[in-house]
Amino acid sequence: MHASSDGDIVADRAALFADLQDLLQLEQDALPAYAAAIAALRSRELREQLEVYRKEHERHVKALSAEIEALGGIPLPVPHLPTGLFKLAVQLLGLPGGDRAILLAFVSNEWQSREKYARYAARPYPPRLSALLNRHAEDEARHYDWALDALEGLGCGAGTAVGQATRLFARFHGTTADVVEAIGRSGLEAGARLLRPR
Repeated sequence: MHASSDGDIVADRAALFADLQDLLQLEQDALPAYAAAIAALRSRELREQLEVYRKEHERHVKALSAEIEALGGIPLPVPHLPTGLFKLAVQLLGLPGGDRAILLAFVSNEWQSREKYARYAARPYPPRLSALLNRHAEDEARHYDWALDALEGLGCGAGTAVGQATRLFARFHGTTADVVEAIGRSGLEAGARLLRPR
């Protein structure tokens, strides 16, 4: 990031802190939903794959927290409110329906993670941070694609009414969450600007 004055550097740091915290909260949204899905899945193969992906989310948390600390900020290990709770509720609603319903709920939550990381990864961050966010975005895209493939194998692919309805719900759910979370991100940036040194 280039800056023309000390004030611009601080403003850039405030915006960067808010971006990273928004992504950290996205990860905190995902972890409880993963735990619920893993605990309820009947298929050992599906459970094991989600456990691998949950570990990737845990690595994302550590990496994002380190970046926030490097900026002089304090990572806030909390989900988005209220959207994080709604994402968990969506996952919990799928539990009684078995593996298909669990993965349908999972796709609804993963769509937003994939889209949000892709947007952040496309921004002009410093090269090292850009590389990190691109790796995270690739992970999220892989998680989403895997879930779609798994659903295809369970008879709920894109060509089915259930698969199409799930994708529509995922877009609606994710887009709505993005709007609410953008307000929280703006509040974080405003707070970071107020706390800047004089």
